[in-house]
Amino acid sequence: MAKTGLIQRIKDLLAGRIDDDYDDDEYEYDEDNDYFDSGYMKEDIPEVEEIDRSEVDMSSRTLRQRYVKNLCDLMEECTNEIDAASKEYRYVTDYLKDCEVIDQIPEESGSHLITAAETVLQLMKKSEKHTGKLGKISEAKYNQMASIASDMPKALNDLRGHEDFKEIVRDDLRKLEGEKVSRQFERSDAHTKMISCRNIAVITVFAMGFVMFILLLLKMMFDMTVIPGFIMAAAIGSITLAISFSSFVNARSVERRMRNQINQIVAKQNTVKIKYVNIQNLITYEYEKYHINSSDELAYNWKLYEEEREERALLRRMSTDLDAAEERYRKELINANVNYPMLWLHQAEAVVDKREMVELRHELVARRQGLRKRISYNTENRENAKKEVQDLVTKYPNYAHEILDIVGSYE
Repeated sequence: MAKTGLIQRIKDLLAGRIDDDYDDDEYEYDEDNDYFDSGYMKEDIPEVEEIDRSEVDMSSRTLRQRYVKNLCDLMEECTNEIDAASKEYRYVTDYLKDCEVIDQIPEESGSHLITAAETVLQLMKKSEKHTGKLGKISEAKYNQMASIASDMPKALNDLRGHEDFKEIVRDDLRKLEGEKVSRQFERSDAHTKMISCRNIAVITVFAMGFVMFILLLLKMMFDMTVIPGFIMAAAIGSITLAISFSSFVNARSVERRMRNQINQIVAKQNTVKIKYVNIQNLITYEYEKYHINSSDELAYNWKLYEEEREERALLRRMSTDLDAAEERYRKELINANVNYPMLWLHQAEAVVDKREMVELRHELVARRQGLRKRISYNTENRENAKKEVQDLVTKYPNYAHEILDIVGSYE
């Protein structure tokens, strides 16, 4: 791993040409108790345990080199941490200076900056409010509805018309089925009546024959006068047969008429059934085409799509307005000579609300205090390691060249 510039710094330190103690004067800032949290970073920080050199056999080349390398590793780690923390420290300090700059802006210029910040905040809040209205319809469903938008609302009206027509056809089928059942019942009743009339006629004929046979026996055996009996039997039989025949003829007429009507109903049913099947197939196709189960679902999806489309269009317009407002706000920040105008685009609320500015400064001061502790911690450990290397060079001049070679290997 490359250790760029480290060797030269260590050599300079060893030679005593520079004093690398951290100087905080460049970043002075009034850290009043109003902003600074004295409880910040009170957690335990582990101390670096010093190695007792007396326990290291300096006459051993392996142990000696390992000891020096550990010191170099420690100095390198501390130097890197100091550099990183110092960079962040400068950034936080400049951020704090921006707070001071904004607070000290003249009233006239400040009003322009505050107005620009308020505009940005209002547009951002409005945008967030409308953003929350998005997502009522999935992206896939939105794209699907967008693909048929040119057919709407005609497609919806057509589908509703097809569903209504299907119900009409279904009602016609129910009515025709009811009429057919009614005609079948009347036909069955007429057929039963025909059978009854036929049976009555057969019974009447046999009864007349039986009566006449009895009358003949009486005439032959007892020489009784049976002519009135014959006449009465013939008259009753004739009347009965006439009534039965008339009822049979009427029932047969009704049976034939019902049969014809049933055939007409069946023919009409077949035509209506074809219509029903065709309209059902058409509706099924439309359901599959629009990925729905009813026209109500299509209407609901279309409503959500229109709302989503309007919100997206509004957000696009608001985004354009927000971009313009942020650009105006950024120019006001540049005119105010702040260090990080782009950063303050996201801190507009602190510009508008002094309480937010106090909270921001509180946070920054606390962060800077933590960085100071971090720098101090690493500086102390690096100084201890540096002194140890210097002491090694002084006490073991025979190994000075070797020690400097080890230091040089870290470049």
